[in-house]
Amino acid sequence: MEERNLPTVYLEIDVEDMESGVTAISFVDSPATEVEWMTFSDNKPHIFEKKDVERIITGPVMLAETPIYRFSPEIGEYFVKFSKKTVFDMMKKYFKDEKIHKINEQHNSKRKVKDVYMVESFIINERTRSEVFNDLKDGTWMASFFVEDENYWNDVVMSGDFKGFSLEGMFSERLEETIVDEVYSKIEKIMEHPDEDYVFDEIKKVLKIK
Repeated sequence: MEERNLPTVYLEIDVEDMESGVTAISFVDSPATEVEWMTFSDNKPHIFEKKDVERIITGPVMLAETPIYRFSPEIGEYFVKFSKKTVFDMMKKYFKDEKIHKINEQHNSKRKVKDVYMVESFIINERTRSEVFNDLKDGTWMASFFVEDENYWNDVVMSGDFKGFSLEGMFSERLEETIVDEVYSKIEKIMEHPDEDYVFDEIKKVLKIK
């Protein structure tokens, strides 16, 4: 898809804006990330009590720096992306705003999921990896949900009707070309400084080179 050279729009949030960011996470049959969740349960060959069953769903909430295909009647085909920084900011704000229980099905606010809540959340990076999802890019937001309702686990989750997570929320948009132009403008301004060491250090900051 990325080889088709479609325009790319970066979706961003304003951490100071109460309305900006993730408002809910939805269980969907076709996740925009195109990566299905995995279900984990205790399958030892004996009869368990309810507490012995894990009933945990794990998967990516949002992939970092990964094109997601979109179509709009106004502008046609395009890709959207989330930068690593935006994904991290989304996760932090999601917790800060106490929205970890806001879960629905198929992005339908009337189909709220009860007795399911997030029990794990992390960003894939050099400090935290996922052995199960080991091919996902750094910066990806991973999450695990515990399904307290045994009937919902058996009748809905294990039925396979839903395949993954899909977030919903309020985001601002910036064309990739606009971001590139901003970077070039910053570098040009830095290059005017007479101190070479300063120029080198500042350009590394702009390009986020460690």
